[in-house]
Amino acid sequence: MKKSSILILALLSILFMGACSPQKKTIQDIAQQPYIVAYLPTWRMPYTPDWDKITHLCLAFGFVNADGSLRMEEIIKNKYIIEEAQKHKVSVLLSIGGGGSKNFAPAILDAETRTALVNNLKKIITEYNLDGVDVDYEEWEGGPNGASEKDIECRTALELLYKELREALGSTKLITAAVNAGWDNGGGFGLYNCFNESMHQYLDFVSLMIYDETGPWSGERTGPHSDWTFFEKAIDHWLNNRKLPKEKLIAGVPFYGYHFLSPNDATGARGIPYRDILTQYPDEDAHLQDSIGLLYYDGIPTIKRKAEYIKQHQLGGIMFWEITQDTDIAEKSLLNTIYNVLR
Repeated sequence: MKKSSILILALLSILFMGACSPQKKTIQDIAQQPYIVAYLPTWRMPYTPDWDKITHLCLAFGFVNADGSLRMEEIIKNKYIIEEAQKHKVSVLLSIGGGGSKNFAPAILDAETRTALVNNLKKIITEYNLDGVDVDYEEWEGGPNGASEKDIECRTALELLYKELREALGSTKLITAAVNAGWDNGGGFGLYNCFNESMHQYLDFVSLMIYDETGPWSGERTGPHSDWTFFEKAIDHWLNNRKLPKEKLIAGVPFYGYHFLSPNDATGARGIPYRDILTQYPDEDAHLQDSIGLLYYDGIPTIKRKAEYIKQHQLGGIMFWEITQDTDIAEKSLLNTIYNVLR
């Protein structure tokens, strides 16, 4: 057989094998942008997402201990979801930290325990064939000028964590962050300086949590927790003040609302999943609204507008907390709305 014929057969064989093998997403594959990033809490599992409508799944949470070890019991118990997602070409990240985290700060402030945390994460990512890690650090104090003195120390340590993770994991694994989206609104207290513009070099994307501007913690401030002004100002802050490249900016939206008991007192406000809002207000066309009385949330028109903004401004994508809070009713689904605009 001629060499040219052998070469052709070899090339056809490679193409055939490639067509039959599952194609793994890589961090360089930005053609899939805008991304659709879903959080899935372990306490809501078992749950089967609509795989075709998301690009990334963040499993929440691996809890960080002060010595750099991780509490992974719930993740391990639900590890089936990792292989299932990857069969559908959805990248799976272990999300560490979260709103209830207590021991993340001491773990990263000490060089020895930070190294232990990096090593433990590398081991877990390798053992469970995860696509990367999502860092949701929320142990900030805040203050009149944004970050407190301790927050400045944690900000430096957090960037070191990103740097050391990148060195340990290389370029083949994703490293992402979920961050408070707050901007300086002149209100006298905030978290708007708790991150810097040099951290982005180690991260594949940054998810802005553009929600929870109001809630049970907000004193006399009630009303929308994720309104349009907050959305635009947060994105502007991160693009222009934090210098986040637009292709790395993932804008977060809520799949839940807050119901306040008084127009001037947030105490006692309770969170309600979007699906439950539709159930509790069946005659209100709740999916087409953003508020019913003292209940505030994002309905379909606002989610659609935000998704269109992301597409128009060529941002990296959209994130939401969290996927199980959506409705199963196709025409009222927030995820379906996002998918129809972005994909």
